Amino acid sequence: MKIQVCLLVMLVTYTPCSAGTTAPVDAPEIQSVAVGEVWRKSEHRNNVGNFLPPWKEISITNIFGFKQKPMIGTKVTVIPLAEGVHPLELRIVKTNLKSGCTERGPKWWSVELEPITREEFFTVPPNRNRGNEFPFSVAIIYPSVTSAQLQAKSQLSRENLPKGISLNTVTAAITLMNSENPDVVITEYCCAEPNKSEEACDYTCSKTFIKVDRTWKLVDSSTPC
Repeated sequence: MKIQVCLLVMLVTYTPCSAGTTAPVDAPEIQSVAVGEVWRKSEHRNNVGNFLPPWKEISITNIFGFKQKPMIGTKVTVIPLAEGVHPLELRIVKTNLKSGCTERGPKWWSVELEPITREEFFTVPPNRNRGNEFPFSVAIIYPSVTSAQLQAKSQLSRENLPKGISLNTVTAAITLMNSENPDVVITEYCCAEPNKSEEACDYTCSKTFIKVDRTWKLVDSSTPC
């Protein structure tokens, strides 16, 4: 009887696994994906009113994409859309409910984040065709996912993008779990010609996708008012 009991315990507790294989890990659930602009301010301005270095204060402005109210005091992950600038976490300090293009349009939440103090933001040059005051855009993940990383466009292909999305319209592809394929895709394109990059048009539209249960889901879209 004792031998039979021992064998039963071994069968219940032992789980065979193949060497060198791991079960796929699902990406963390996120509530909102937003976009914003880095804004560098100083005590000096040029003749048209733009701030000039050396920079005294850096913040994220023009944040759009929060359709649900985030909790003040919680953190977001800010992913710079610039080469060589690392993601960081910032705390939400203020929220405010806003109307869309009309009073009857969809509501959204304006979000204010704590200032940026990391040194590289004070020294990094702006992206091509951007000024020093607003050097680059950012993607914002809420709640914070510390493992989130921007993927290079060279890593992307049509096969790992949402159906119908052209590679040249992707402004940000983000992996949440350091995988080879993105979990978040943000696009900007010509409203009249969805396959053209936003750099080639006057009116820009955008779409944001999140991968849910290994299927792309459209979570946000915008058009000019």
